[in-house]
Amino acid sequence: MHILIGLITAIGGLVWALYRLQNAGVDLNSFNPFYWLRRRNWQKQLGTKPLHRLDRPMDAAAVLLVAIAKAEGEISREQKAQITDIFSSEFNLTEPQAAELFASSAYMLREVLDVEAEIKHILEPTKAAFTSDQRESLLQMLARVAELEGNIGQAQQQIISAVSRELGQRPETTKKWQ
Repeated sequence: MHILIGLITAIGGLVWALYRLQNAGVDLNSFNPFYWLRRRNWQKQLGTKPLHRLDRPMDAAAVLLVAIAKAEGEISREQKAQITDIFSSEFNLTEPQAAELFASSAYMLREVLDVEAEIKHILEPTKAAFTSDQRESLLQMLARVAELEGNIGQAQQQIISAVSRELGQRPETTKKWQ
């Protein structure tokens, strides 16, 4: 009987302590390991730049194409028109979709100062999804966009070489952009 009274007293003391902690402002959910894991995963997802969470090779390629055009200065109207034409022809997009892809890519690059340093992080989530045809197509498109305003600049050449280094060459099935 004395053991039962001690157990009831301990449970009552624990409930009282938790009640007082909650009134003092302590979040009792923080003691739940499942809640902690869910909150940590959510913070990790929100703390990552959208530029580093691109999950389709087409999105990563579009960002890199806009980045290489932006490497030598601001993008002109002619460059924008030619890049959206490349998006339409290579990615099989309509004009509004190509314009939207260009706008979203430019928006993601607005705070990037060193594109060459970001290439690894941009391509990391999608590197395994690139096929060999897509890799070759991306490198050709990068060269085409770099040559829009004349000769390829030093910064643009560094970006192209960093992309080719990062993608490497792996034998995979052939599949065009989807």
